[in-house]
Parts: sequence; C-alpha cells; structure tokens
Amino acid sequence: MAVGVVNTGLTALIIFLLLWRDHNVYLANAAGYIAGIGVSFLLNSVFTFGVPVTASRLLRFLCICALSYLVNLFTLHLMYQILPEYRYCAQLVAMSMYTLSGFFLNKYWGMR
Repeated sequence: MAVGVVNTGLTALIIFLLLWRDHNVYLANAAGYIAGIGVSFLLNSVFTFGVPVTASRLLRFLCICALSYLVNLFTLHLMYQILPEYRYCAQLVAMSMYTLSGFFLNKYWGMR
C-alpha cells in the first residue's frame, strides 16, 4: 500500500503542478506517468510483490503500463466530456483506474 501511495503521490504532484501552470491536461497526465513508471517498477518489484528485477518482468510491466495508461486516458476523456470544469477531480478518477488496472494486471501476470 505504501508503494502505491508514494508512486501515486509523485505522479499526482507532477500532474497537478503542470495543471496549475496551465499546461494541457493530457500533456500533464503523460508527464506524471512517465516520471512514475521507473519508480513504480522498482518499488513494486521489491516491496509489493517481492520478486527479482528482471528484463522480462520489466517488459511485461511496460506492457501493463501501456494498457493501464489507455484505461487512464479513456477515463480522463470520459470525465472531461461529463464534467469539463473539474479537471483535478477527473485526473484523480483516471489515476484510480490506472492504479487498479495496473495492480491487478501486475499481480496476475506482470510480476509472476
């Protein structure tokens, strides 16, 4: 749980800083996730799943990040269609979907 909090906090900090500076919502979102991917892989490998860091796990992890990011973008786009004035809230909902999909995909495939 602590790994998720640290990584989500880092990602959110970057996204919200860029939104506060009036950057494009999708660019801010991408920057946050790019920054968090390396940290997430290392922390999740060692602390969450307790598995060795290997090239094959990294490749599966990156595939999962890509799939989870598509879930994130779909959610973000949907939220902006429904509630365009709540851009911070939309990011939080999209982050939740990324986190959930990423955790379960890693648990059952990526970190095996």
